[in-house]
Amino acid sequence: MVSDDTTRIRPGVLLVLCFSIVAVVIRTGAGQIAEPPERVGEHQHHGHHMNVPMGEEACGAKYTYTQGSQGPVHWEGVCGSGKMQAPIDIRHAEKLPINNLQFLYQPVDVDVINDCNRYRLVIRFPDNEWLRVGKKPYFLSELHFRAPGENAVNGSRPPMSIQLVHLSPESQFLIIEVPVVAGKENRAMRILLEHVPAPGKENKVGGVKISSTDFLPADRSFYRFPGSLTTPICNEGVMWYVMKNPIEFSEAQIAEYTKYYHDTARPLQPVNGRPVAESQ
Repeated sequence: MVSDDTTRIRPGVLLVLCFSIVAVVIRTGAGQIAEPPERVGEHQHHGHHMNVPMGEEACGAKYTYTQGSQGPVHWEGVCGSGKMQAPIDIRHAEKLPINNLQFLYQPVDVDVINDCNRYRLVIRFPDNEWLRVGKKPYFLSELHFRAPGENAVNGSRPPMSIQLVHLSPESQFLIIEVPVVAGKENRAMRILLEHVPAPGKENKVGGVKISSTDFLPADRSFYRFPGSLTTPICNEGVMWYVMKNPIEFSEAQIAEYTKYYHDTARPLQPVNGRPVAESQ
């Protein structure tokens, strides 16, 4: 939940609960489970709408993370009825030879939109291939932060996490979650915190670059499971990759983020016997 301090946030400081990084063009369609699924199902969210210019708009929450009429138990779509919902508590995983992620992230100029109605800071990317899973290409669609991290391992959630959301050319969602712990300062996070626009506005910063690689650990072993988006309408058919190893933000960076944007993790959902794999 956002603290009461948000009414006193200085211009240029984020009023949203989480950050998002979004690509310029995204496509529509499907995936599979050994390589991520080829079909998402009837509740597919069409990713190309995520890149429509937003312009300026008034801020008004469509859902919340606290109890009440807009809280998690009242979220729309399949949030309350789906059987493959995320996040989950990872307690048992089958070790498989699935080290097939190829990261192709490149530095890009910062172009930030504060989408206050969806609790996210949007950074635009050129239309490009950013990730391969085996031979399948994915476009980086969105990067946002959660506090605490959403998926748990053996009952424990990290203080924060990064979620890199990707789409295949057919709009199959693939989300990589990276745990965040306290340690040294993260350069990319510092740049984002320095260039946050006012709510509902955009900030283009020519010549100032960030790379999503700065949000990845050196050891990229992971857990993998089929799940859903973790905001309404909680579409299923999403493949999750949860990194085993964290990256570091400084105590000051974590404090700056969580002072205003905390409690943005959806409650843990039942596993319901779904397969959970672990890279060897």
